[in-house]
Amino acid sequence: MNKLYIIIFNSILFLSCSNANKINWENDFDASFEKAKSENKIVMMDIYTDWCGACKEMDKTTFKDENIINNTTNFIALKFNPEKMPNGQDILKKYNILGFPTMLFINSDGFILKRILGYIESDELINEMNSMKERDEKVKTIFKDDNSSIDKLDIYLESGYDNEALDIYNKLIVENKIPKDKMPKYMSSIALLLLDNNRHDEGMKYFDDIISNYGDYNEVYIAHYYKALDMIVNNGQTNEGIKYIENLTNQIPNEMKAEYLDFINYFGSN
Repeated sequence: MNKLYIIIFNSILFLSCSNANKINWENDFDASFEKAKSENKIVMMDIYTDWCGACKEMDKTTFKDENIINNTTNFIALKFNPEKMPNGQDILKKYNILGFPTMLFINSDGFILKRILGYIESDELINEMNSMKERDEKVKTIFKDDNSSIDKLDIYLESGYDNEALDIYNKLIVENKIPKDKMPKYMSSIALLLLDNNRHDEGMKYFDDIISNYGDYNEVYIAHYYKALDMIVNNGQTNEGIKYIENLTNQIPNEMKAEYLDFINYFGSN
């Protein structure tokens, strides 16, 4: 083998190895979605900023995982920094991005299949990636008609569609399609989604309703938790919020007690 051939061969090998050890991210937003539509693939979009510590950590860990890298060939992998794009703020508003990193899985029709906020471990991300095709098929099947259903509500809640979730929830209430024993669960999910979307007062009304009418269900302790948090964060009533939680600690189910104790320790030490 002559020297020139060896040099060329080693260069090709080096490039192959380099590409194998990293995700080939797309960086053009519009082109990525056009490609997803033409190839009938799901977009896996990592929304990040240069100043985000968790974003940098994911680049060093999660996105270096060999299983993640290999699996991204089944997706259109898009890495998007809104602060470096002329339409960045429009994209943040369109997808209601409230923090970084946020990862979105979006199907070829533009529907958000999954929203992940914050750092995610590689094992968890692999599980999400492996389940995404099945979820896409489920979404397309469920949304074939215009009827209201609990399945549609579940999808809207999981995907972070607050207006759509609230609309279909209200329709299901009118049509009496939510079983009474499931009401606290859905009220709590609606409340949390509204809070996540900066609709604080609306969300707290659902928690207040749970406290008033569903005291026999475990969701009432979630409602109490956020009521105390509201006292402290939004009304400056730290002592009152801590005392409110302390009074409930002895009656809370064991699986939730740790969160109450962490609440007391955190706000009691600040």
